[in-house]
Amino acid sequence: MPASNEGVTSDISPPSNLETTATGAAMPGDASLPPFEDCEEGSGRFLLRGDGGRVFTRMFAPEGETRGVIVITHGLGEHSGRYWHVGRRLNALGLRAMVWDLRGHGRSSGARGDAEEYRVLIDDLEAVCGMSREAGLPLYLFGHSMGGQITLRYLQERRPDCAGAVIASPWLRLAFEPPWWKLALARGAMAIFPRFVQETGNTWSRLSRDFAHMASLPDLHLTHHKISARLYFAVRAGGEAALAEAGMVETPLLLVHGDQDPVTSHAATVEFFDRAASRDKTLRFFPGVLHETHNDLDREMVLGEICDWLKRRITTTKPE
Repeated sequence: MPASNEGVTSDISPPSNLETTATGAAMPGDASLPPFEDCEEGSGRFLLRGDGGRVFTRMFAPEGETRGVIVITHGLGEHSGRYWHVGRRLNALGLRAMVWDLRGHGRSSGARGDAEEYRVLIDDLEAVCGMSREAGLPLYLFGHSMGGQITLRYLQERRPDCAGAVIASPWLRLAFEPPWWKLALARGAMAIFPRFVQETGNTWSRLSRDFAHMASLPDLHLTHHKISARLYFAVRAGGEAALAEAGMVETPLLLVHGDQDPVTSHAATVEFFDRAASRDKTLRFFPGVLHETHNDLDREMVLGEICDWLKRRITTTKPE
């Protein structure tokens, strides 16, 4: 698809079936965009990309005054619907929350667990931020796990005007070494079939201690446990690049991690924190918490501290 055709559509259709009802509410600040449509949680529409990709976005709007915009990027195997409770907590601060499905995830296009190029993921985040911005309102970012890494690389490579970033359990390095045979298969596949997909082996017991909460999250059928060879090696390299260039991050920064996370390395999070150039930076560890800090037993405390941090930095000051 030519770049000139890049835009937004409210057609909520495959890759999965979804009944929708038009809300008639266009994006605040831009009456030229088509309306969002109601979906199970929040209201969603697709962002059409210049390469023909379709990126699903989901908006959670505050009931009162909008004091800022926050863009949330999820982790591997997830989708935007798993952040409805996060979006509603952020709405209470006056933040309009925009969550999007990565390529190969949720309702966005692409083979499950795959992305042709790592750069495309950063391009997509930049496009979602551009679509979400409203003149005079500060932009905040929130990224979890692989989404945390993508958010950090976006800050490092694109240097956006960002009022603050919350990074939870970032995939900078893994907390474990994948089985040797999986790595051997992936390395072999890179030479002949780089989109070759393997199961990650992640289970709820590695993500959260609250199985009832995990089961209550919407659209469980949209989650997966897959990663392609090329995406794995791209993300592994991206984590090392993020650590090496941590000094490029000057945005106000909150890093959050559970000290019992068996998926991503909290030691790497400490390393990033120490190297980050941000003058306003906070590192918060939560004892006993697993990988998904916002979905574990202590999620109310975690989300409370995230909201407190954001609340202290929210401003409604408009540029002159």
